[in-house]
Amino acid sequence: MNQALYFDGASGLSVKEYSPQRHRVRRVKFRNSNFGIRIFLTPRPQRLGGESRGIRKFHFVKRVGLLALISIVFVCAAAQAQTKMTIAYSSIGPMATGIWMAKESGAFDKYGIQADIILITSGPVAVQSLIGGDLQAVSAASNAVINAILNGAPIIAVGGTANRPYHRLFVQPEINQLEDLRGKTLGVTRFGSITDNLTRILLRRNGLEGAVNVRQMGGTIEVAAAFQNRLIAGAVTSELRVTPPSQPKILVRLVDMGIPYSMNMIAVQREYYRRNPEPVEGIVRAYADGLAFMHRNKERALKIIAKYSRLTDPRMIDDFYNDSATYLDRIPRAEPEAVQTILEFIGKKGIPAETFQDNSIVEKLTREGFFDKLYKKL
Repeated sequence: MNQALYFDGASGLSVKEYSPQRHRVRRVKFRNSNFGIRIFLTPRPQRLGGESRGIRKFHFVKRVGLLALISIVFVCAAAQAQTKMTIAYSSIGPMATGIWMAKESGAFDKYGIQADIILITSGPVAVQSLIGGDLQAVSAASNAVINAILNGAPIIAVGGTANRPYHRLFVQPEINQLEDLRGKTLGVTRFGSITDNLTRILLRRNGLEGAVNVRQMGGTIEVAAAFQNRLIAGAVTSELRVTPPSQPKILVRLVDMGIPYSMNMIAVQREYYRRNPEPVEGIVRAYADGLAFMHRNKERALKIIAKYSRLTDPRMIDDFYNDSATYLDRIPRAEPEAVQTILEFIGKKGIPAETFQDNSIVEKLTREGFFDKLYKKL
């Protein structure tokens, strides 16, 4: 029996066995290879009745060696097919949950992405890192992505995480109504961030714009510390991690305002998208797959949330999960009307949503039934 192992970029990995007596070829083919290697094993001699045990053992070892070689080359091929990416998320709130799940569930690997995920605790800063080429993709506040594009940044959103504002206005115990905030200070992470936008929209809609101070703190941890030390009267955020004796209360749930608002976008550089359409599509597929994993595997998802959010209180972890399951859209599309709310707020109403987002990947996957299949068993 003649045996040959062949591996190249065009035809993949093949194992062929040819039997001169039977005039038959047996072939096994593996796909996705980028090598050019040919290894030929010498024909196995016909076994004779008096063949020694040592020779039979030699043939057995040779066959095991062939299988091991095939396995090694196949693993190398799989690794070679992965596209390396550094992907940032800009908060440790529920908007990041889909990215965490895609990483921990193996969804990125499943769709050909070797992903390193990192936290950059500000949407505008994360977007600047994307523009600078330090990242291949980012899940960041939609307003940060939109502002960057309006200022000429060559980036584009290929997905969206949520189209409703799920943040709350947390306040000190003595604040009982919005009017009580007059002359006081609310904290935001950074000017231009999602917390800043939502804070100003809330104040504007309630006639308090200019009557309440807005102070930039730096990040969600700094906002919580400022609240703990009573440097601010409150903050619009997804959660406020403080310890007793601090006792924040929720004064307003922004989702009750009934306005569409694009929370986070998954964005890439336009040129990177042009040159790497399949890996970019892989990001969207992996994100959606990770989100479906969260819905199917609550206990595992709770552990992942605890790992990345660094929460230890089971009640807070469960609340975090419920926010993620409630507000993260199963189809990761940035809705045009949710984008227009942001544009209206910054005085750019009427600019086409296509300026900021390309929903072609999401639309393609919708036509294919990709999202329906992910949630079919739920």
